[in-house]
Amino acid sequence: MSNNNNNHEYYERWTRVERYQHWILAVSFIILVITGFALKYPEAAWVQPLLLLEGQFALRGWIHRIAAVVMVVLSCYHIGYMIFTPRGRFLLKAFAPSRQDWADLKDNFRFLLGKRSAPPAFDHFSYMEKAEYWALVWGTVVMAVTGFLLWFENLALKIFPLWMMDVFTVIHLYEAWLATLAIFVWHFYYVIFNPEIYPLNQSMIDGKMSEHEMEREHGRELARLREKAEEMAQVTMKEEPVIRVGRDSV
Repeated sequence: MSNNNNNHEYYERWTRVERYQHWILAVSFIILVITGFALKYPEAAWVQPLLLLEGQFALRGWIHRIAAVVMVVLSCYHIGYMIFTPRGRFLLKAFAPSRQDWADLKDNFRFLLGKRSAPPAFDHFSYMEKAEYWALVWGTVVMAVTGFLLWFENLALKIFPLWMMDVFTVIHLYEAWLATLAIFVWHFYYVIFNPEIYPLNQSMIDGKMSEHEMEREHGRELARLREKAEEMAQVTMKEEPVIRVGRDSV
């Protein structure tokens, strides 16, 4: 927790390393979407400028593969970060589904239906953020496996029959559509177009959330942090030495 010049309290939401991971993922994902659909739908009007830039060289394919390798390398780094660092283990535990998520889901639906006066107070991650994270993990695994099988088709055909390659192609395509819609509709709404956040959730830029944002989006965690701060303050007061001022005897 920190204070700015206006005495507004801010809480660290993401570390610098985590923000780097997010932006590398975002850039590689967008490149994969553009080049992937350009490969699938070469006759689309928006693809024609890319074809003019390519000439006879399949630039779309190589850029797509390079972006895929970047995402896979980043995913491997992310796994190591989540397992071998204290901060990563904290996040992994926070991302784990719990019974509280089910209770929060029911309470949130009651709020949306007007049967509850306020939305539930979420912890470090809400059930929506957890669902989005694990959907990303699952989607990355599916896209990476099917993508590499299609990339190294001759090697894959030594293991799988030809009809399985058609299945992998269909899975890769529809998972790409699902991931694209999830990011551009669901994720973009919650981090950009949500009226309470618009024009942008700043936490992935500076890593911070204001106390007001924490209270609105992670009220349960904020209450726990406040309680912990009060306990630490009481311990500090008890440990401070008592200084007595008086006369020295002669």
